[in-house]
Amino acid sequence: MISEILGHLLGLAVVRLFLGFFLGIAVLEAAYPGILPQPLLNVLSAPINVYLSWCYPIKSADGTKDLPSCAYRWPNGQGDTAKFLQGIENSPRWEKAFGSIYRIWSGTKPEVVLTRPEHLQPAFFDSDQHIKAVNNNSGYLLGELLGKCVGLISPPQWQSVRAVTQPPFLYPACVAHTDRIQEIVRSFFQELELDDTGSLARGLIHPAHDLKMLPFWVVCELFYGRLPWHLVQELKRLAPLRENLMKHAIRGGLARFSWSRYLPTQANRELKNFQSRWRQFNRDVVAQARRAEKPAPIAKMYDAVDRREISEDQLLQTLDEALFANLDVTTGGLSWNLVFLAAHPDCQRKLREEITEATGSGSLNKYLQSQSTYLQACILESSRMKPLAAFSVPQSAPSERVVGGFRIPARTDFIVDAYALNIRSPYWAPDNETYRPERFLDRKNVELRYSFWRFGFGPRQCMGKYAADAVIRTTLVYLLLQYNLSLMEEGDWTRDQESWITHPDFHLYCVKRGQKD
Repeated sequence: MISEILGHLLGLAVVRLFLGFFLGIAVLEAAYPGILPQPLLNVLSAPINVYLSWCYPIKSADGTKDLPSCAYRWPNGQGDTAKFLQGIENSPRWEKAFGSIYRIWSGTKPEVVLTRPEHLQPAFFDSDQHIKAVNNNSGYLLGELLGKCVGLISPPQWQSVRAVTQPPFLYPACVAHTDRIQEIVRSFFQELELDDTGSLARGLIHPAHDLKMLPFWVVCELFYGRLPWHLVQELKRLAPLRENLMKHAIRGGLARFSWSRYLPTQANRELKNFQSRWRQFNRDVVAQARRAEKPAPIAKMYDAVDRREISEDQLLQTLDEALFANLDVTTGGLSWNLVFLAAHPDCQRKLREEITEATGSGSLNKYLQSQSTYLQACILESSRMKPLAAFSVPQSAPSERVVGGFRIPARTDFIVDAYALNIRSPYWAPDNETYRPERFLDRKNVELRYSFWRFGFGPRQCMGKYAADAVIRTTLVYLLLQYNLSLMEEGDWTRDQESWITHPDFHLYCVKRGQKD
């Protein structure tokens, strides 16, 4: 009997030791992603993969086969590093391995990947009723930054927050700011030219680094009006702090888990510092705006907070989304235009001729607002060739869908593979991988609805789309009137490996017109 008791106790001790070991290595891998040897990580991930596959079964419409799926990997699954930072490489790799519709894991949440136009129609025909994934399926830290912003919340809160924050971004408001956006762009380049240590003084431009803050200051003025010097300086100090927090969130690991809030991590210290200063900055701006003869839009937004139409956190995170998160988005959208125009001198020449004609006829503002120009075609073609992110934000339909022959349960998140849709789709054949802006002069928006991913679909398209296009158009017009762009050397176009949005990471020649290249 004593031997049985001792054997039982020994067995419990072994089990506890075994569980303690795996818990320890799980926390270690979460804290330092990539530290575990691959075989050990496989052993750790395998039982979780089996459990998740059992929890979230997705069958073909006839019930005979399972939806192909990436194997879960502790702790992030395939999100966000594999989905965003490595998404360009993983997009064709996953489609080749699993087919045109398959599943990945963002943390422990399943996401069904759609790659074909015929997949999108049954999934997105009622996109205004879709439910955005909680915290973008990215976990605790991203939720603390953006979990309540207009882009990541669902009805009915979405309608309330959008109604309060959208007015500066409506088409008429952006049109009314056309002259002011031109002033900001002109002033921005004048400062670059006067900087003797900068790239432009040497006849070069780094499209992402040098133009990074240009969209930021335009959007800033749409919300806040013109800020005094001390508030501008505080905003400049907040930008790198916020950028670093996004890197923590995208890397995942410990930052995915809500219990990580209790740990003395650098991310938590930076989060506390940023949230406190961001709240105080906006309260200072509002106090000043309310004293102005013509209050900036931020004043009305805080009036809505005072009336409890939306919460202050919802407003602060939506401002954060528009300024900081979308800073990367608009910078990506702008910077690749320079690269493509530098690489295609014939297109650059054709666009410059169109711009010169519009300027000479005195109709520049009308030209900047037009959707049917070669300029707009160049912008669309650039965004087709270089989608801002490889995969879209996850969202789920309210009812079951049959997509690509599989029965997708209600409230299962979908994501769109932008590279598959924008480039590899037969819709763009036969010159899918060729930069040819003219293709957009022949197509109407209704034709592109499910074949081209840029700002999303339906009523939930990005509310900053008019402002983004205004900044990109105005910048390209100024650049091509003032400078000649060309590639420094042929070869692969490197990108910023730490940015969740696709940014070029190299210089171009940018020589003042009239000077020798």
